[in-house]
Amino acid sequence: MSYIINDETLISELCNDIREIVKELTCVIPNIPEKFQHPLDDDIIGDSGLLSSLLTGTEKIIPYSKADKLDELWSGLLNKSIKCLRFFDTREPFQDNSSKDIVAYGIDNLEEYHRRYTEFEGLMYGANAYYRDHVFHVIRVWMLGVFCLLKPFDGGNAFIEHISLDGGAEIDGTINQLEYVSMWTIAALCHDLGYPLEKADQVLEKTRKMMKEFIPNPNVWDNFGYSGTQDSINEYILKFISTKMKAHESDIKSHVFVGRIQPKYYLKYAKSLEAFQHGIISTVIIFKMLLFFLESDFNLNDDHLYSEEDARQFYIRREILRAIASHTCPDAYNIHITTFSSLLFLCDELQEWGRKTWNELYTGLNENSVSLTIERFTSDSIDVKETIEMKLVEDIASVVRNICRIFERQYSLYKTTFRDGQYTAKRDFDLKKTMTFNLPTNGAQTRSIVVTYILPKAEQCKFEIDLSMVGSDADAYKNKIREEISKKLYGQDLNIVS
Repeated sequence: MSYIINDETLISELCNDIREIVKELTCVIPNIPEKFQHPLDDDIIGDSGLLSSLLTGTEKIIPYSKADKLDELWSGLLNKSIKCLRFFDTREPFQDNSSKDIVAYGIDNLEEYHRRYTEFEGLMYGANAYYRDHVFHVIRVWMLGVFCLLKPFDGGNAFIEHISLDGGAEIDGTINQLEYVSMWTIAALCHDLGYPLEKADQVLEKTRKMMKEFIPNPNVWDNFGYSGTQDSINEYILKFISTKMKAHESDIKSHVFVGRIQPKYYLKYAKSLEAFQHGIISTVIIFKMLLFFLESDFNLNDDHLYSEEDARQFYIRREILRAIASHTCPDAYNIHITTFSSLLFLCDELQEWGRKTWNELYTGLNENSVSLTIERFTSDSIDVKETIEMKLVEDIASVVRNICRIFERQYSLYKTTFRDGQYTAKRDFDLKKTMTFNLPTNGAQTRSIVVTYILPKAEQCKFEIDLSMVGSDADAYKNKIREEISKKLYGQDLNIVS
């Protein structure tokens, strides 16, 4: 069964079918108190919860008038996620003492940063013609991820039952599904917090160029480099997210672990930080602001021993941070689709509906132009479809530009993230994406271009542009599109079907 994905669908699913799944879930997890807080409790997805209040009447997309409600939801989800994770940490006192309140320390600081982030977003539309909304985006990424994690496809097990830790096979199975949902919630809601800082230099550069009309050498540039204590903190965080646990050779039976830094991860993330990419910046922001991360049990000494719970809690925190850092680190690649890094990358890329862009003013596209359908989302196969409405776009150059951007940016990014490398013989999933561009009609005749790319687990990647539904071979409109695409993508490995 396929699912047409939009705000209405996701909110309906979370507040109905997935709500029932969560009820069953909480029944099988031991020691949960009656009013236990987690990111899918009744405050969020109940009949009067925050999620259901985002849409009223016949609305199918969250209106911008609900921005305040969205902020409340963002804060509430993070708060509940940290409380949930702290409750299940057996080193904390909450399971044995119900009179103690769980506090998500640092949330107030992060809320203030998020408020400034929201205010700054208006400037971002002037930084880049292709800038897209990121405030509503993270909520939609979160909803999409929860749907994909908990909704069974084709009668099989839910995706969450196959979630694996990156390099943490010995800990797999020790983290329950409410913890996984909480980990996903923090990663999804915080993955773009560093975006304004990454793009601030573009805003300043455009300002400097404008001021040159009046001042020959305007001094509006600030140095965003790191130094001193800040650099030391960043290095510590890099080592944290680059470390994996392994059973100590002399204590395998007693479940004692040691931590080892993986140099290739460290260098890739260090390079990402050097390039000021917003994924790693977001990682630094939440690590420094949330006590949940600052209190992580991590020691740089090679001989430091971790108990099984120490190692489990390390992986919970590291997986959140690594997923966020990896989503903008092109040097990192994913072997398995069932890690949080892969899930965040996919949901981030698939969430296009409802996103406002500056560029839409010039191309004829709007936030309702893109729709998503999920045909399959399982641990071994991802099959999704997008429909892009361009019926009002008469300019052939705009049509061609949008299609070529799919190849040059999107397909290339997917190929890079899921590229071949060491151990990719272990890859066990196929990924397929189909995009249908609906074009201006020719009288009663409808026109469309279908773009398909496939990343199989064992075969060569494929990219195909199907022009057979644009018109006849004698059609000048069709020939012009074929000619422009061939010119722009000359020499690239693709197949154009007429």
